[in-house]
Amino acid sequence: MATTTRKFTAHSNAGNSETERKRELGHIHQGRAALQWSDGDYRFHLRNLTGKGSSAELDAAGRRKVLDHMATLGYVPKAAKFQPFDQAAKIKWLWKKIGEHKGLRDPSAAALLSFIGRTTGSGYSDVKFVPTQDASKVIEALKAMLDRAKLAQGASTQHRGTPQ
Repeated sequence: MATTTRKFTAHSNAGNSETERKRELGHIHQGRAALQWSDGDYRFHLRNLTGKGSSAELDAAGRRKVLDHMATLGYVPKAAKFQPFDQAAKIKWLWKKIGEHKGLRDPSAAALLSFIGRTTGSGYSDVKFVPTQDASKVIEALKAMLDRAKLAQGASTQHRGTPQ
């Protein structure tokens, strides 16, 4: 029996790569400060390692080269382990909060998926499968709903407390 080898191909979207770029640039600038490099020292190392004069010009490989070089000099990033923002957890949390403020007719998970489908125009079997861009739209819509639910709940409490 012949075995087939499958290679895993990682797919990322533009939003994730931009987030990673910003994170790496932040680490480079933190490293510069931690290693107490002057502007001249910093530019020397950039040119020597990558041929570029600014970290903004670096591609992913160039940023990795600079960070690896800084690591050999003793710099360890504060956030050594990258943990991406969990948008699915935030969506679930916002949905729960809206329910607590009486802003939902149906606080079930099925109703949440239905809401996500209406908001994004696509159906998903679970919140964790919602892509970053769609999840951002859902989060913004949920934050607006939470604000409205809080206002409505505050207004109803004020009416109860007023004498008639």
